This record gives sequence, structure tokens and C-alpha cells, in this order.
Amino acid sequence: MFAWIAENAATIIAAAAVLILVGAAVFSLVRQKKKSKGRCTGNCASCAGCCPYCVDTRERE
Repeated sequence: MFAWIAENAATIIAAAAVLILVGAAVFSLVRQKKKSKGRCTGNCASCAGCCPYCVDTRERE
């Protein structure tokens, strides 16, 4: 078992690094989505209705 780990250490480290990077990217996207900073530019006049703020603003008009 330890021999197999030693032989494949570089692959295991590379895979762990990729998993950490993907996890960080997903975490960042989820956090941006929760803060509504995804695609909203704050300009509701040119918005295609992609953010909840602009949709609420249009409903009030």
C-alpha cells in the first residue's frame, strides 16, 4: 500500500491541488451568487432581468 502511494505521489498531489482549486472556485461562485454580485452591473436600464434587484425595480414602475 505504501509503495503504491510512494509511486503515485506526484499524481496524488496534482489531483489534490486541482480539487482544491475547483473547490475554491465553486465556493467563490456560490458566495458571489449569495451576495447578488454575479452578473449585476447596477444599471437596470440595460439589464436583461438577470438580477433580482432589477426585476424588483421594474415591477415597481
